[in-house]
This record gives sequence, structure tokens and C-alpha cells, in this order.
Amino acid sequence: MRGVTSQRAFAALAVVAAAAAAVALNLLLLGRASASNDPVGRLTPSTSLPAATAKLPAAPHWTIRPTRGRPHDEGADD
Repeated sequence: MRGVTSQRAFAALAVVAAAAAAVALNLLLLGRASASNDPVGRLTPSTSLPAATAKLPAAPHWTIRPTRGRPHDEGADD
């Protein structure tokens, strides 16, 4: 029984050590990310992007494009 108890204690200690390491690494990365001067949350639309009404490129002959509005695919490609 003593061997089983020590194995369980070792497993519990390993889980606690892994969790503590993950928390410490996350705190380190969050601290480093928040210290930078990135414009997160202050983004503006880019003028180099094509407009939503731009002409679509030619599609293969078997493709059926929607005639109006967004396609109703219920997020099939997400």
C-alpha cells in the first residue's frame, strides 16, 4: 500500500507542478504582451483592402454565385 500511496502523491505533485508552470508562463506572456505598444483595440480599416462591392474574380463554370446578400451556409466553413 505504501508504494501506491507514494505513486499517487507523486502523480498529484506532478499535476500541481504542471498547473503552476502553466499559470506562471501565462502570467509571463500576458505581462510581456501588455507591456508592448501594439495598437490592439485601436485598429482602423485599411484602405488597401478591396471594397465589399468589388467585382469578384471569374469562377469555374460549375460555381453558382449568390444573387444577393450573404450565402446561408450556417458557418459551414468555420
